[in-house]
Amino acid sequence: MTNCTLVTGGSKGIGRAIVERLHARKQAVVYLSRSPGEPLDNCTHVATDLNNLEQTEKHINDVMSSFGISNVICNAGCGQFGSLENFSPQQIKNSIQLNLISPLLIARMLLPTLKAQPRSNLIFIGSESGLQGGRYGSVYSAAKFGLRGATQALKHECANANCHVGIVNPGLVRTDFFSSLSFEPGKEADMALQAKDVANAVLTLIDSPDHAIIDEINLSPIKHVVTKKPQK
Repeated sequence: MTNCTLVTGGSKGIGRAIVERLHARKQAVVYLSRSPGEPLDNCTHVATDLNNLEQTEKHINDVMSSFGISNVICNAGCGQFGSLENFSPQQIKNSIQLNLISPLLIARMLLPTLKAQPRSNLIFIGSESGLQGGRYGSVYSAAKFGLRGATQALKHECANANCHVGIVNPGLVRTDFFSSLSFEPGKEADMALQAKDVANAVLTLIDSPDHAIIDEINLSPIKHVVTKKPQK
C-alpha cells in the first residue's frame, strides 16, 4: 500500500480525530496504539505499547515493510502533573520516554523513507506546555519543549528533501487525556478545544504547498479555564 499515513495513538482522542479526517479523505492509514478503535475501511491498526521502545522499533520495521509511508503524525502521549519531588525516577523516565523519546525514535526510523518521497510530512503533536512551562508541569513541559526543539532542528535537516516538518501545539482539548488527572477544562464550550480542531490543524500542515512550510500552529480555546475535579 503506497501513499499511506502513519498515526501514533490513533484509537482515541486527538489521534482518532486525525484518523477519521484522513479516512474521510479516503486516504490509507496505519495507526499504532495499545487497543484498536472502531474499525474503519482502509485503516490498519497495529497493537503497540509505544512506551516499549524495542516493541515500537519492531513494529515500525513491520510497517515499513508492508506500507509505503508518506506522512507520519506522532500524536501518542500522556500527561502526569505534580510537584517534581513527588515523581519517582521511573515515572519521570516513563513520561519522557513516551512523550519525547518514542516520537524521536519513530522519526529516526522513518526519515529515510520520508526523504525518498516526492513530498512527505512529519508532524508532531506538541502542547501549549511546550511554549511556556506551568505550575506542576515540569516533567510534561520538559518533554514537549524537547519535542518542539527537535521539530525546529528537523525542519532544516529535511528541507532539501521536500519533507515538511511541523508541530501543532494545542491548549486544553476536551478528551479523555484528563480522565486520570485531578483537573479538567471548564465545562463551557469555549473553554476547551475539540479533538477535531487539532485534526484540522494537522491537515493544514499536510495541505501546505511544496514551496511553503507551515512549521508551527499554536491552537488555544478562547477562554483558559481549568477546574479541579471533585474528590471521590
